Amino acid sequence: MQYLEDFLIELPCSWLNLATASRKENVRELMAISEELAEKYPLYEGFIRNYRVELEATGFNNHRNLLVEYYEKAPASLNRELLVRRNEHGLYSCPFCGNPKKPDTLDHFIPKDQWPEFSIFSNNLVPQCRSCAPIKGENYYSVENGTAKFIHPIYLDLLQRFRFKVTVTFNRETNIPSFSVVLRKLQATEGDEDQRVVFHIKNLKVKQRLIKFCQDDYRRWQTRLSKRRFDLRVALRQRLNETPENDRGIDWKSAFIEGLLNNEDAISYLHSLRPNTMNEPLFPIVEELELE
Repeated sequence: MQYLEDFLIELPCSWLNLATASRKENVRELMAISEELAEKYPLYEGFIRNYRVELEATGFNNHRNLLVEYYEKAPASLNRELLVRRNEHGLYSCPFCGNPKKPDTLDHFIPKDQWPEFSIFSNNLVPQCRSCAPIKGENYYSVENGTAKFIHPIYLDLLQRFRFKVTVTFNRETNIPSFSVVLRKLQATEGDEDQRVVFHIKNLKVKQRLIKFCQDDYRRWQTRLSKRRFDLRVALRQRLNETPENDRGIDWKSAFIEGLLNNEDAISYLHSLRPNTMNEPLFPIVEELELE
């Protein structure tokens, strides 16, 4: 879970200009409401920070299809910006949940179908993993709790202040591990900020997903060690060293590795699965061939 302050694009939003400068057949319709749209953008940060205030219904109902179309079927110049934001962000874990996969989709933090005025507003589009996408979907506000359900990683650094801690418990009778997850707070918070982070995590079902990740990754190591003899501690530390020490626990993988390294029973059991000798290459090389 990361703070994406570098993703903030200062106003005025150039993406709207790219859209109105296009040659799409309905561009005149967009131009007719462009000034009204531009007036909404400076209000956006206030909506994010006043997370306890439920957003009023959109005033752009009559233009919903038009505005969503400019995102889903963006003109070439705007589409290039969308692709950069979706694919060339340099992130290797989801800023919303910590899933250790490169985010490859964009989330409309304020949902575009309910508030189409933010369909092509740059700061409303956040890189996200495909596991979070269907869970968050069009969800935004909890009437029951009187608060926005999620934390915007571009405007707020709350998620960055916490780390996941995975504890591995190993049953020596069954040789089956179990995994538990807690959040560690590294920096001070104020008011209800702790509750906001927990609510965000709960609504994205992160705990269940992280435990499932630990179970799957444990099985992967189990399979590798049953086929090849190597020192698991060395391999895990090598993987862990790929993550700066201060960032460990932001993503699921580093949290899992730290947890596994702290359980000697699990490591010993996995080592017991190793074959007695190193596997020989399946197809030994008998000659070298030059490639033209």
